[in-house]
Amino acid sequence: MLNNLREATAVLHEQLEKENAANLIMDHNITLEQYRELLFQNYIAYYIAEKQISSQLSHYQESKHRALEQDLRALGIPREIPQSLAMEFYCNSKAEAYGAAYVVEGSVMGGMLIAKNLQKCPGLSEIKTHHFFNGKRDNIKSWRGFVKKLEESRFNKQEVVEATNKAKETFLFFSKAFKQPLPVT
Repeated sequence: MLNNLREATAVLHEQLEKENAANLIMDHNITLEQYRELLFQNYIAYYIAEKQISSQLSHYQESKHRALEQDLRALGIPREIPQSLAMEFYCNSKAEAYGAAYVVEGSVMGGMLIAKNLQKCPGLSEIKTHHFFNGKRDNIKSWRGFVKKLEESRFNKQEVVEATNKAKETFLFFSKAFKQPLPVT
């Protein structure tokens, strides 16, 4: 299942990486306002996806959007979820939830790389603590836990198709979330 998900979503994964402001972190050129918007967009994507995943997988921990909430709170950013976007994303089965979780949990690896570069961004020097992009090795535990659960689970051919389609849909959903403007406060 893991290899199937990885292969089926490789192109979408690459496209998503190019579409959001995280590249500005890697280049050390992000401004505080761009970072605030990136955190807000991530919050929307993770909040909606994690709520749907946990509705199907009782063991799933909604940790990513909660870390983002802490960042938003610290930067005075409203935590408003556009309802039209929330209505677009659902997990209707465990297989779909595993497909969505592949995207959500897999983001940990990129988040670790982003975290290493945050300290090199002059525009973010006033932020002392990053909760979502914190770079802690513990974050990898959630990925490893996901992979273990995935390997322990058995999927029939139809469920593999469901999970794969949902993983693709999740990347597209994240792409939509990364186009949401920061609310004016």
